[in-house]
Amino acid sequence: MPTQEIDVSVAVTVEEAVARLVERACEPAEESVRLPDAAGRYLARELYSPFPMPPFRRAAMDGYAVRAGETAAASADRPLRLAVESELRAGASVGRPYSRAGDGNRANRGNRENRESHEAPAAASAVRVFTGSPVPAEYDSIIIQEMVRRPGGSGEDGSGSGGIAWIDRPAVRGLHIAEAGEDVPEGARLLARGTRIGAKEIALLASFGLSLVPVRARPTVAVLPIGDELALPGEPLPPSHIYEANGYMVEASLSLLGADVRRMPPVPDEPEAIRRRLEEAWERADLIVTTGGASVGDYDYVQAAAESAGARPLFTKVRMRPGTPTSAFARGSRTLIALSGNPSACYSGLELLARPFVLAAAGSAGWATEWLPGALSEAVGKPCPYPRYIRSFAWMEEDGWRIRPLAKDKSGNIGAFAQANAIAEIPAGGQGARAGQPVRWFRLA
Repeated sequence: MPTQEIDVSVAVTVEEAVARLVERACEPAEESVRLPDAAGRYLARELYSPFPMPPFRRAAMDGYAVRAGETAAASADRPLRLAVESELRAGASVGRPYSRAGDGNRANRGNRENRESHEAPAAASAVRVFTGSPVPAEYDSIIIQEMVRRPGGSGEDGSGSGGIAWIDRPAVRGLHIAEAGEDVPEGARLLARGTRIGAKEIALLASFGLSLVPVRARPTVAVLPIGDELALPGEPLPPSHIYEANGYMVEASLSLLGADVRRMPPVPDEPEAIRRRLEEAWERADLIVTTGGASVGDYDYVQAAAESAGARPLFTKVRMRPGTPTSAFARGSRTLIALSGNPSACYSGLELLARPFVLAAAGSAGWATEWLPGALSEAVGKPCPYPRYIRSFAWMEEDGWRIRPLAKDKSGNIGAFAQANAIAEIPAGGQGARAGQPVRWFRLA
């Protein structure tokens, strides 16, 4: 909570607004969820490997485990004979190698091959192994099956135990063997607290046998669209009305961040109706996000309704365009962010202010916006006393990122959303920005 009085009538910077909001994002409670349900959640504490990975010495390729020292004399001119003593499949025990039915016939065939070859006994021993098979400690290399010849009908793939095999080159010590703990030592940190759990994290946790995952509880969000002119998609569109889109946008964005979001029906521009709906939202959500009714027009009632419901303002203006009237309020542990009803302004406030708050409230370690350097591909002629945050398209060239401001990016236009993959910050000033001017920007999801 703020430690000193703040003048909420003065416009704050985006950074100041974010700081005031994130300061209120209390650390969420910890809960355990089933492994499949952990996707998209944030890890509540550090996790460490309970055993080494791989947990045993195993083959990284299909082939033959050998002692490299016994194969030093092998060459193309003088191939070396291997005695294939046994076979180990994935899941087999080193002490009890897998044997196929009829191995006695294979052994007899191997003896016959030795007799028919009129050669000296094999100079080295080998064990047939497959990817994932355990490798006995006495063997220190694997020769891949493509480098081994199995005469006498042992199979084109080199399968089977017993019999002989030929190699025409020495083995390399340690080749194609994954030692125990080579990937992850026992006791190593697997994942840091605050990590967002995605598919690769699920795979890692599953490989160590975790069926329950400690995650942060999801923050609850109520989205309240405000405006007399709003109709819901699927309903007939009355004259002079528009379909409600901002609430759906906010709901989708914050749900993807890990919040538990409930979008409420639109409320008309009536102070008492707004107050009643806010009272309803205060009781059920950690965060309320309103869209519309946050400007300074005759029918913008959100600030008055919030204050009449007992909320105190955190800020009432932000030094940004579009979205200057964006405001925020606090009541107890609950927070309200009031976004503009113009699509571009609503989106800028959502990305710049609501997104960091929700990520922090969800337990993410990476809630801060990641700004990247770039250069404008064309000029932005409109001057502004505040920094402008414009929908843009970013791409990489040899010397860095290029940022192209999208055409028709007026605050009330929504068509530019489809092409935007970035928001760029145009510095405040009376000259706009020239082509080639350095700017900072961030990616859109």
